[in-house]
Amino acid sequence: MDALMRRDVHPALVGVRAVLFDKDGTLLDFEATWGPATAEVLDELAGGDIAMIAALATSCGFVPGENRFLPDSPIIGGDADEFAPAWAERLGDPYDRALLTRLDEAFRAASLRHLTAYDDVPVALARLTEAGLPVGIATNDFEQTARAHLEKLAIDGFFGFVAGYDSGFGGKPGPGMVQAFAGATGLPASAVALLGDSPHDMHAARAAGAVPVGIARTSAASQALNDLPVLTVTDLGELLAALGLG
Repeated sequence: MDALMRRDVHPALVGVRAVLFDKDGTLLDFEATWGPATAEVLDELAGGDIAMIAALATSCGFVPGENRFLPDSPIIGGDADEFAPAWAERLGDPYDRALLTRLDEAFRAASLRHLTAYDDVPVALARLTEAGLPVGIATNDFEQTARAHLEKLAIDGFFGFVAGYDSGFGGKPGPGMVQAFAGATGLPASAVALLGDSPHDMHAARAAGAVPVGIARTSAASQALNDLPVLTVTDLGELLAALGLG
């Protein structure tokens, strides 16, 4: 198949036969989508109380009024377990399944209102599919929210595998989602490239024995990735070129 007859492949990607994508910051514009969405969720949780909004924002590295995240915000690359317990404590609520469900529903609704994908996404997914490379999603977001995003963007048909941190494979930086994708494709993990914009993505790839490829669409992502990837691209066009599909 075309995937096995590529030319001018980057040396680090010679054995790659499938691509597993992170979602936020990789396919979705993180700030444009999650900045206003997080502001809405915090307002909802706090009932409009300014002091409570500030307290919740501090505990997750978010800057209210500017709709931006601090570089070390756990929302950027982490899962709900990395910030929601602090929210529960601030709100005086138990950190349980009911709270996670409430957060999932609130974030899904808010993010769908502000959903912004990068322009290169549909074309790149089509090219990868045409070339015979299976694609999947591995996100620390909730799986149902990820599927809702893909459906609204009309790109869900490209993905035979979608995993969130709550899908039963664990979250990144653990290897579970990468290993599950490799199993679903029938390929060894070494034939899978995990494309992402955070250290969690790179650590997950390495832990699974996959190929860690960074995507630095922003300077913040470039700084966070540093030298963790075997290759860093700035957009999906560069990824296609590195795979010999440009």
